[in-house]
Amino acid sequence: MKETKALLQRFLPLLLAILLLAAAFLPHHEKKSRLRIVPGVWPAAEPLLVAGDLQVLPPNRFQIIEITWSSAVVRAFGSGAADVAVVTLDSALRMREAGQKLKVLKVLSQSEGADAVLARPQIQRLQDLKGKRVGVERSAGSYLLANALESVGMTMTEVEMVPMFQSEMEPAMLAGQVEAVVVTDPWLTKLTHNGTHSLYDSTQLKVPITYLLVASERACMSSREELESLLQVQEEMAETIWAGKPFMGMEAVLRRENLDAAELSSCLGRLRRLNKTENVEKLKQLPQLALQMEEQMIRAGIILSKPAGGAWIDDSFAKEALP
Repeated sequence: MKETKALLQRFLPLLLAILLLAAAFLPHHEKKSRLRIVPGVWPAAEPLLVAGDLQVLPPNRFQIIEITWSSAVVRAFGSGAADVAVVTLDSALRMREAGQKLKVLKVLSQSEGADAVLARPQIQRLQDLKGKRVGVERSAGSYLLANALESVGMTMTEVEMVPMFQSEMEPAMLAGQVEAVVVTDPWLTKLTHNGTHSLYDSTQLKVPITYLLVASERACMSSREELESLLQVQEEMAETIWAGKPFMGMEAVLRRENLDAAELSSCLGRLRRLNKTENVEKLKQLPQLALQMEEQMIRAGIILSKPAGGAWIDDSFAKEALP
């Protein structure tokens, strides 16, 4: 017994060292991190926001991060704080120019009057904006403003752009701090009730404002199952919300968008949801639409050069998730 005890005391440190080394080289099964989604707060993003509200997207696999400002959505995605975002095509081009690695997985919807240049009553024509102050959230309104001015032979340098968040536009207009604003729904709906009128809207664009679901290249490689589930849920929730009937989670939408039921219906009517077939066709058209948009954005000084080449659209996720 004494000999056995002595042997244990002699070899125990060595045995422990061997066990520790073995543990260090064994594969670690770390808990997979949640897919982080920043949809923004606008009607185009509501299918994902409602899915988060109702926990249709399991909170142990998905994290919905509500960020109001489109510029903050872009920054969160660019910094790596988010894996998935809802952005417009022009925002995606700015992100790509900045070197952000992204993939467009789905075209969600198209603005058909959901974005507009609104002016005070004394401003009757776009030409009347020359030298005037125009409130614009650059990441959400520059493209529309450039098109509006170009349609009457003007450039962005001929107006005084006042950077502001969209929530600041209504009080700024009422206080006379700006003569016009470039605004999108849901703020557009509120502003049209306050004596403003539209000088130009997204129905007049040659290349439309489209809302895209984009994911980081890293997420596309590591979270394919989650991304396909996300696409399925988004499609189902969008069908429900655009059906024109009350739906579960509608009260949360009205609070978040600061709208009543009639106003929400009006907003949805100015934003055309793309069904599965339309999404497939729009994804095919996207490279050509992007080229046309890039050229105008460069002319207007919104971007300085065309984004670097390389594949930035991946339709395989939608093909798998939405057969």
